[in-house]
Amino acid sequence: MNLRRPAGRAALLSAILIVGVLAVQGTVGAAVTSGEQPAASLQSVPTTAVDGQWADVPSRTVTLSKQQMALPFGGGSVDQLDVQVALNDSHVGFRLSWTDPTADTSIARPEAFSDAAAVMLRTGDQPPITMGADGKPVDIWYWRASWARSNRSVGGDMYVYPHPDADTRPGRSAGNPLSQPEYETYAQNYYAKSFGSLSMAPTQNVVASGERTDDGWAVAFTRERAPQGQYDAMLNGSKQLYLAFAVWNGSAGEVNGQKSITLQFSTLDTASGELTLPGTPAAGDGGQADDGAPADGAPDGGDRDGLPDIGTDRDVFLILAVGILFIWLTAYIGEWRREQ
Repeated sequence: MNLRRPAGRAALLSAILIVGVLAVQGTVGAAVTSGEQPAASLQSVPTTAVDGQWADVPSRTVTLSKQQMALPFGGGSVDQLDVQVALNDSHVGFRLSWTDPTADTSIARPEAFSDAAAVMLRTGDQPPITMGADGKPVDIWYWRASWARSNRSVGGDMYVYPHPDADTRPGRSAGNPLSQPEYETYAQNYYAKSFGSLSMAPTQNVVASGERTDDGWAVAFTRERAPQGQYDAMLNGSKQLYLAFAVWNGSAGEVNGQKSITLQFSTLDTASGELTLPGTPAAGDGGQADDGAPADGAPDGGDRDGLPDIGTDRDVFLILAVGILFIWLTAYIGEWRREQ
């Protein structure tokens, strides 16, 4: 039997499948990154989501999709998010608003999850959308609805036992930032180098305020433009700022990796205040930066920040190569059997 015929057919089928996947990805990418949104320059940046100044800030609607890139897959119950950006010489503010008929603010019982939202940022060269990579860490600002409610002692003594907290409340005893009895800023600042590498930033310099609206939530994130931590996004200067967003709907069982996300980045030129598409030259920058340095310009020192070095471009290439080989081998076996 001539083995070249099934091998050739397998190669052709593999090529068709790969082209199809790329075409679908391109269509999805175009759908979620079309359009531009200018940021408003204000004398003072609002620190609450209900501040009247937001009425003067243009809004852009971005499309959200189910998270299907890493386990646990899920989410997608929120399909749209309205984004506003305000800035002045010293601060930048993001206002996120979305439709959610249920206010999920309590986690005082099993299987109860909180509504939440996050902004992912990186200055300079574009990171992978999968929460960054080694050499391209991202800065993540996170708000959770239950944090504001936790200060009102929701749940009472439901989990109190006559034993030390180290035994009955290990998360709180260990200082886990998600297990605290009270929160002051209602936002937390994280760094990441891909899925599974989320780490609490040493400097907590982000403030958030969330309010219920007539049909959902409005959340405002605020931070000084100058970075204070090693991987804080630089919000001043002429480099492009890459932005992505995520929303969790507690009543839909969304928690951790189960969330609604933007599949591609938008970019913000912090010099002119223009939110544009990735790859569009930034004013005063002459194009997209590609220096690979952390947000504050410090060299990437491997694991010295406690973030695992995973998710590199080499890893992506190897996964792609294995996938292509698997497609070809499956097609080859099928063609070979058909020849018998």
